[in-house]
Amino acid sequence: MSIPVIAKKDDSLYEVIVNIFLSDAGSIFIIDEDDNLCGIVSRKDLLKATIGGADINKMPIGMIMTRTPNIITVEKDDSVIVVAKKIIDHEIDSIPVVENIDNKMKVIGKISKTNITKLFLEIVDN
Repeated sequence: MSIPVIAKKDDSLYEVIVNIFLSDAGSIFIIDEDDNLCGIVSRKDLLKATIGGADINKMPIGMIMTRTPNIITVEKDDSVIVVAKKIIDHEIDSIPVVENIDNKMKVIGKISKTNITKLFLEIVDN
């Protein structure tokens, strides 16, 4: 698991674009005012949004994000095999690791194809 890149749903499209590229991430997890996962945005989503000519300094990221319940998540106790299957089955690059508390999803990490590849290489080297 690695550290997730997070933005608030009211952050501007511009702020999120800067954040995703400075973090060198493939996607950003979006949280609401109570720090609960409410969406996700990929580089591809950001590219599509900027092509339309919208004012990226004024448009909140919440306007273009993929929203819950359409977000695939895992919990910290899920096995790497379960995570890898979800990544492959849903054709995504990374997946948020969440902790469910009172039907709220708190993002505690992320697992990406890179994380899984590194684990695979560690296993092979041992």
